[in-house]
Amino acid sequence: MAILEVSHIEKHFGATQVLSDISFTLEEGQALSIIGSSGSGKTTLLRCLNFLERPSGGSIAVRGETLFDAADPKTHSEREIRSKRLHFGLVFQNFNLFPQYTALQNVTLARELMAKEKGGESKESIEQAGRALLEQMGLADRAEHYPHQLSGGQQQRVAIARALALKPDILCFDEPTSALDPELTGEVLQVIRTLAEQQVTMIIVTHEMAFARDVADRAIFMDAGVIVEQGDARQVIDHPSQARTQQFLARYQEQ
Repeated sequence: MAILEVSHIEKHFGATQVLSDISFTLEEGQALSIIGSSGSGKTTLLRCLNFLERPSGGSIAVRGETLFDAADPKTHSEREIRSKRLHFGLVFQNFNLFPQYTALQNVTLARELMAKEKGGESKESIEQAGRALLEQMGLADRAEHYPHQLSGGQQQRVAIARALALKPDILCFDEPTSALDPELTGEVLQVIRTLAEQQVTMIIVTHEMAFARDVADRAIFMDAGVIVEQGDARQVIDHPSQARTQQFLARYQEQ
């Protein structure tokens, strides 16, 4: 069974329709890359999946449980949505770390707040898990550093550790390298590559075409708020069947 089922998602901002009839599924352990021009709706789709935006239509289910159904008001309450958001981890393009907290505190904060609310986990075990995640990101020696003391690549790796800390079902990346210079891009892509090898279920919005093809199992090409083409990542990126996909990828190959 698919871990994620997205059915007929729509999103309107006033009279402007940003997403139209978006449907796809994702299997556990797969990585999905989402490609397309700026303004094609990729980030809005991620924000709908994470409930940072409320879809105007359609439904989202994880592990067979309907998290959101536009036709069912019972799934719309803020309390419900806050807990359902935990199924997804989101890594932003601009890191969004808390500048007043160390790398370790950034990673452990959400888990500590949940433990205070629900009980169960000790501060020591949360800290231990946070340090293990930083070590996984190659940042064991940066735990006590503040964001301004870290390079952009290191900050983004802290952000990935933070997203993993709550053990989400699906890890989402919104253009994870767009704020980085080319030298630092490689270190972040390598971390995501390793996560893919470990079969972490991921959705990656990216403009790195070779990476999208080589790391992802599946790819979606979006244009003007609709899915133009989807399928095996290598097939979509190396041998697209739709003229609009071909046109977009030809532009990338010229750069």
